[in-house]
Amino acid sequence: MAKQDINFLEKTLTLAGRAEGYTSPNPMVGAVIVKNNREISCGFHKKSGLPHAEVEAINNTKVNVSGATLYVNLEPCCHFGKTPPCVDKIISSKIKRVVVATKDPNPVVCGKSINKLKKAGIKVSVGLLKEKASRLNEVFFKNMKEKRPFVAVKLAQSLDGKIAAANGSSKWITGEKSRKFARRLRDKYDCILVGINTVVKDNPRLNGFKKNPYKAVIDPALRISRNSCLIKNNSQKLIIFASEKAKKKSFRNAKVFFIGEENGKLPVKKILSALYQNGITSVFVEGGSETAAKFFEEKLADKIYFFLSPKILGGKKALASIGGKGFPLKDCPQVNDMMIEKIGQDILITGYPDYGRQ
Repeated sequence: MAKQDINFLEKTLTLAGRAEGYTSPNPMVGAVIVKNNREISCGFHKKSGLPHAEVEAINNTKVNVSGATLYVNLEPCCHFGKTPPCVDKIISSKIKRVVVATKDPNPVVCGKSINKLKKAGIKVSVGLLKEKASRLNEVFFKNMKEKRPFVAVKLAQSLDGKIAAANGSSKWITGEKSRKFARRLRDKYDCILVGINTVVKDNPRLNGFKKNPYKAVIDPALRISRNSCLIKNNSQKLIIFASEKAKKKSFRNAKVFFIGEENGKLPVKKILSALYQNGITSVFVEGGSETAAKFFEEKLADKIYFFLSPKILGGKKALASIGGKGFPLKDCPQVNDMMIEKIGQDILITGYPDYGRQ
């Protein structure tokens, strides 16, 4: 039974992942229904406001699900939101067993749905593939536990850690396959964030392959040009963070938040708080050396995507991938759970910064 449970739970994770980037602010959830050791239905939550995975799976089959086992990667909901509680649907369908990979971290749900199912006479198993299920919904877990957006930082650098040559040129350090991969990564997140220097130098659009995410620009002096691509093409989805010192400037082309400086800089924590209050649950940082440094210095980078090109740029004036004041060796963040893969001629390192030693 344990092996079968693992196999079907693995499928719920695969199903859930099909909606990555589209369920915000909800988690990604997949469900599989099994009767007489045979899968009779499955489903996944496609988008916020649409039916949840459990309801999708129940509604997707004409077979009577009474006496069946339901597999789901996250504890079913027990409260009214945009949709009715899933536990009520499960109970009324007379499913006899529910296998849950992990509890829902939302305090409104956590453990309550499981208890309700048990009180209804349904056998519930919890915890199998817990780590995988939590990692799949790392954005949602971060939101629920810390009430802020999940932050992923992406950098494309040479083998010796440079993001621009000594003469300032930076197109292109990595190959075409890496650049396409990085663009697909944008589809995973609610918002793409850059610094004003990136906007001035590159005039980017910051769209994904399938999505047109929100864009955020850290622009203390409110220097962004009215002719930039972000304003001309995405002003309704553009959020600018400027210093309170720039309040005198007239600007009506996008939503602007004026923030007080701390030590001469806009504090990233306040920027993330403002984004979260505006419904943004995840941020993909594609800024330059100084912008990236802010998130590491404030211990707010949750994940990294570092693309390494097999090029060596050298030069004292060549821009390092992480700027700022830097860390002493004994106190520097260490990246854990690293995954390394080859993309074209480049290498992608994915991992999670650990600030525990600081």
